Amino acid sequence: ISKLIFLIFIKDIMKKAHFLIIRIKIKDEPVVTFFLKLLFLLPFPLFIVRVMLNFIPKNTLKNAPIKKEDLKTLLTAKGVLIDIHSKDGDHIYIKTL
Repeated sequence: ISKLIFLIFIKDIMKKAHFLIIRIKIKDEPVVTFFLKLLFLLPFPLFIVRVMLNFIPKNTLKNAPIKKEDLKTLLTAKGVLIDIHSKDGDHIYIKTL
């Protein structure tokens, strides 16, 4: 019940995001990193991500720690920041605008 109340509360106060900034750096692969930077040079429209999420089968995410609906809710919230640094030196940065 508390999770449901939290999601309703978050939906009421959060502002909608429209774009997604993605930056990916792979330490040992400079050519791949260059093409990924070129691919994600401009902010990515979020409606494309939402449409792609609809095509993911439910069985694929059944072992994931987050539900598909909650993932959609998080992606539509403005100001979400995901910053991942791996031990190998790779870096992934995702931010919603």
